[in-house]
Amino acid sequence: MEICKTPLSGCVELLPNVLKDARGRFVKIYHQEVFTSLGLDTNFTEEYYSVSAMNTIRGLHFQVPPHDHVKCVTCVYGKIFDVVVDLRKSSPTYKQAFSITLDADKGNILYIPKGFAHGFQVLSETAVFLNKTTTVYHPESESGISWNSCGIKWPNTNPMLSEKDKQLIHLDNFNTPFE
Repeated sequence: MEICKTPLSGCVELLPNVLKDARGRFVKIYHQEVFTSLGLDTNFTEEYYSVSAMNTIRGLHFQVPPHDHVKCVTCVYGKIFDVVVDLRKSSPTYKQAFSITLDADKGNILYIPKGFAHGFQVLSETAVFLNKTTTVYHPESESGISWNSCGIKWPNTNPMLSEKDKQLIHLDNFNTPFE
């Protein structure tokens, strides 16, 4: 597995070996020893996936301390425009965003440290998004910021959103708990 830095400290893209043949492809998206050797947290406690239609935006979500978590995300079917925003006050990239296309054919993975908001927009007809986290979902700690408040150049600016995501606050009005 190859590791590629992003402009945001601690957030990295991982490129696993993708084995392809006439039957399809095989991708190992997690190996504890490899993650440890790369200096990445391996204490994942929950994993889930979502299936979404084209143009759906999910996010920008996170959990606040003490239930904040590291995320490791990938797209196992289709293609998504994946976005993170640094919410760590002491970070030199505070309030900056980074986007990347996660593509099932490529098998790439985004490792997201604590203190980041995360979201994605579906680029393909359907996408299956997989997320590993280092803490279990805690509803009282769930939070988010509005998808269109961070200067992100989304592929489509008229997305399909959940009612919850329509109510998220603007980044400038968010008082971050992340150091």
